[in-house]
Amino acid sequence: MPINTLSSEILRKLHKEQTLGELNSDQFLLGLIAMPQLWMQVPFLASPDKNVAEKLQLSHPYFSYRDVFDEKGNYKLLLRVEEAYHKAPTERNNMDKELMKLDEQINIMYQLLNYGMLNIFPNSADPTHTWYTPGDNLSVFSTQDSVFITQSFNMYLSEVNQSLKSGNWSKPDNLLQTLKEFQRTNDVVPLINESKIKAELDYNRMNIFNLSKLLYFIFGGLLLVIAFMQLINERKQLKPIVWLLIGAIATVFAFHTFGIGLRWYISGYAPWSNSYETMVYVAWATVLAGIIFGRKNTLTFALGALFGGVILFVSSLNWMDPEIGQLVPVLKSPWLMFHVAVIVAAYGFFGIGFLLGVVNMCLMIFSPKSEKSTLRIKELSIINSMSLMVGLALMTIGTFLGAIWANESWGRYWGWDPKETWALITVIIYAIVTHIHLAKNWSNKWLFNLLSVFAFASVIMTFLGVNYFLSGMHSYGQTDGVDKVFIYIVLAFVAVGVLGFFSYRKISNNKRQTEK
Repeated sequence: MPINTLSSEILRKLHKEQTLGELNSDQFLLGLIAMPQLWMQVPFLASPDKNVAEKLQLSHPYFSYRDVFDEKGNYKLLLRVEEAYHKAPTERNNMDKELMKLDEQINIMYQLLNYGMLNIFPNSADPTHTWYTPGDNLSVFSTQDSVFITQSFNMYLSEVNQSLKSGNWSKPDNLLQTLKEFQRTNDVVPLINESKIKAELDYNRMNIFNLSKLLYFIFGGLLLVIAFMQLINERKQLKPIVWLLIGAIATVFAFHTFGIGLRWYISGYAPWSNSYETMVYVAWATVLAGIIFGRKNTLTFALGALFGGVILFVSSLNWMDPEIGQLVPVLKSPWLMFHVAVIVAAYGFFGIGFLLGVVNMCLMIFSPKSEKSTLRIKELSIINSMSLMVGLALMTIGTFLGAIWANESWGRYWGWDPKETWALITVIIYAIVTHIHLAKNWSNKWLFNLLSVFAFASVIMTFLGVNYFLSGMHSYGQTDGVDKVFIYIVLAFVAVGVLGFFSYRKISNNKRQTEK
């Protein structure tokens, strides 16, 4: 793992942000190991929520490493932390969980202040090929290597402090080059893959998904405004701008695709193994669905891009961990790639159906009664139906592939695990929505669009609700911020319910006027 990646992960753990003021993660880590006494007093460690922080007598939103130790150097939280760890996981309350997270932060800081976590020295004589930190017991090295490690690291820290004053970084850079040569010479396995390291550094530097999120918002938002203008009054002079925005969104989509591929290359496995990676892939699938069904309708194209940006925004929240980790054995099955790829792609098509349903209900309320308006609603409803049918097919296939994966991993095809159960519920719900037109009394555009919106609640429950709030083999455990997201989701569906009520009333009034 490159130091750049390590520093990013450490800063996110400690500060809950990608940067610390004007310092990037590398500058933060270098400053901390070069000037540990100073950083022990800096209030940058992210504290728990305000109520818990007050009970623990910690400042909010940030506290310093010194704050958790008394004048004699005793760890103030020791007894409470030990009590929390001794409890069974089901018995731990919010205070216990926050204490354990705080303890993790303090442990990380302790290791860094003692030059731990920096596994930068390989030992060619070690049969386990372990890489050691400057704070480890170096007696396992030969005398010559031990002296080199101790002297070179201390000399590097000294030169860093000098360079901070002079601004000349040539000496620290030369020492790093010497360390690099030491690593190459003693890395006998070898563990260092130069091309993957370069790829990971490029991946970190480009910040692909955050940039894609911003561009989806900008281009998708502009295209959505123009698409609505075209709905009101079609203007041919806007056509070049529309094509320009479509081209821009397609370019961002290609960049997004490149980011997923690059992450795949770096990790060595399909990048949809955790909640962060899956959200990135859902965003990709949503934009793809918008592109597929937006060829003849600009509005669908714009909605796909905009919703893709929203999903990437959710993936960038603090409770989603973007770390590239190692797969646990149960996730190393090739069926994982097929199952998750297919079933999560379905979420993108369902998302397009959700958005088109909302747009159609808005058109039912706000557009004047006319043949042109009716045709628009009919066209969008057809696209909605096609998107849901594709989503349903993918969801069904993905569920069957999941059963094969379950049999390989757990020795049974189906066990009514919450994830399996909700996947089946989602299939049934969308099967009803896509076939509702076959019921003579229920065959109308308003009901279909309303159901296409509310059906998406089952997708959210399958994807997020099961993972974080229900107990099962797919559960991640409750995470900070998820409960707040669900509050916003509930409010959104309440708003949709209000929208559905007013659209129904508008349709009923129009029907009565026609009958008169």
